Amino acid sequence: MNARALFAYFVIIVVGAVWAMPLYAMVVGSLKSLSEVMSTSVLTPPTAIDVSSLISAAEHLAAPLLNTAIVVIPVALAATFVGAMGAYALLRLVGSLRDGLITAIAIATYLPYQVALVPLVDFVKSLGLYNTLPGLALAFFVFFVPFATLMMYIFMTALPKQVVEAAEIDGASELALFRRVVLPLTGPGFVSTAIFLTIQGWNNLFIPLVLTRGYTKHVMLTLFSFTGQTGNVYNQMYAAALIASLPPLLVFVALGRYFIRGLLALGTGGKA
Repeated sequence: MNARALFAYFVIIVVGAVWAMPLYAMVVGSLKSLSEVMSTSVLTPPTAIDVSSLISAAEHLAAPLLNTAIVVIPVALAATFVGAMGAYALLRLVGSLRDGLITAIAIATYLPYQVALVPLVDFVKSLGLYNTLPGLALAFFVFFVPFATLMMYIFMTALPKQVVEAAEIDGASELALFRRVVLPLTGPGFVSTAIFLTIQGWNNLFIPLVLTRGYTKHVMLTLFSFTGQTGNVYNQMYAAALIASLPPLLVFVALGRYFIRGLLALGTGGKA
């Protein structure tokens, strides 16, 4: 093994260790008693395993985890599908109109949530959906669709044009082209975008904070509630953070190979 390969492995190990350190701190912190977590370093292993904080945090997080999954996962899939349809429509357009629409979508994608705070709240309230799961889902959908459209358009531009042209020659309609040719070929890109949106929605605090009351409609709000004004129960905070982070982590581990394939497809002309 040459020096270049050794250096690459060293960098990977260091980066992996730095990335895993917060996860390690959450695990060991959640297994300590309150007195031990207050008197020892965050990286010090527990002298005696105490799972009471994990049990207590799981009881508090049961309903928020379910509510978050009900909102985030279907919205991520729906936004990705609508984004795929929009991306296909952009792909079929030509000229300055397509460039203008792509620019507008890119601007909508990169605008911060805070810019749309007042009109978003007013819009959700006008529908009678404030402080409801459907209202939260609608807000996520509004913000997710532009990003999904932009991402799916990037993936679709990497498709081999010969396949689409061959389907056109065979007389396939636009709907058939999208459903039978474009969508299957962009499968890794679809999964990559859906995974990214799921993680974004799961970790989002701002949108649930302004559109709901209480702490039960989104898991990030429940985590926020563990921070007290007079003091913090740190072992329960570690346990809650660990439990809340497991679902998106498991989703990424289970579907990570499709996420990587989607990213590789961008650099291989859709052949990954």
